Amino acid sequence: MIVKLRVGNGCWHAGHIEVAAYCQEAGLFTQEGIDVEVVTAKIYTEGLESSRPDGERYDEVGTVVRDMIAFGIDIIPDVHVRTPFAERALGNDELRIIGGWRNQFPAALVTAAGIKSIRDLKGKRIGDWYRGGIATLWLERQMRLAGLDPDRDVEWKIGYKFGSMREAWKPLQARETDAAIVRNQWVPQLLEQGFNKLYDFVEDSKPHGRPDRVTVARKSFIERNPELIKRFWKATIRAYHSMRMIPESYPFRRYVEAKIRVNNPDESERMRDLVPIVMLESSFFPLDGQLSPEGVWRVLEEHIDAGVLSKTVTRNDLDAVIRQELVQEVWHEMAQTDEIKRNLERLQPVVEKYGY
Repeated sequence: MIVKLRVGNGCWHAGHIEVAAYCQEAGLFTQEGIDVEVVTAKIYTEGLESSRPDGERYDEVGTVVRDMIAFGIDIIPDVHVRTPFAERALGNDELRIIGGWRNQFPAALVTAAGIKSIRDLKGKRIGDWYRGGIATLWLERQMRLAGLDPDRDVEWKIGYKFGSMREAWKPLQARETDAAIVRNQWVPQLLEQGFNKLYDFVEDSKPHGRPDRVTVARKSFIERNPELIKRFWKATIRAYHSMRMIPESYPFRRYVEAKIRVNNPDESERMRDLVPIVMLESSFFPLDGQLSPEGVWRVLEEHIDAGVLSKTVTRNDLDAVIRQELVQEVWHEMAQTDEIKRNLERLQPVVEKYGY
């Protein structure tokens, strides 16, 4: 019997729905006995404005559960990790983290020559894609720790080309910005040109990773549909593996990405270049579908310290909000299969190369 499921992305970025679209196009959902409708850019549509200069600040809190109900969305793969905890602190205790999506932040903070500390950023131009996002929150906290006011002491250059991890190296190299968070593939060439690396997210996050965007479902949905969620994870984990097998999956990944960009409401999402092959092998998906509660807590501590998450949130909230028993059950079963054993053998050099 085929059962129905609606999966939608929390952020409007096309890439945030790519895994679900990959599962759908590859027939993985069908093979696991579920009929999935992938919907895009329904959650917090106002967030689009945060990517415009002087646009509103991005903040999912108060919108995710509302929009899940309004649009009948069952699972969201890419919610900001602080959102379920912020909702809980506000008395709306419905979101649960059911597994991992972005478990790593494969990038580094790179600065122009002469900028050797966060404090040296005073008066400088900082590249950022959109205000209020994960990069913004991290950068603002680092500035405050260094005694800087992020609203007064630096100039923010907002937009995709200035702050996207895969594009930010270009305006940095062209001297249009003085600092930006850059995808790791382009960091070595910048260092050779005299730029500085102030922070490496992957290295600093070991051994727990940095799960800053997570997969969620409503508590009531989990209680009613455990088997449906397990089927979702069986398909998703298979996609996590396949999508990191490069070059084998490269043509299909390009096809899927191109298709999901067509109907995105953001013109820049529709028109930009597809993700280059050099980035695909290092995709941040967890091979077992899971995240580390310790990694989650570290990110939450940053947000509490930065004042963007209530101090009433404690480590005890992890046990209530993180519900990984279903994905753990799925992984225990899948890990015994010949398919997954072959996948892990194929991906072992990839894990050794990137550290995850």
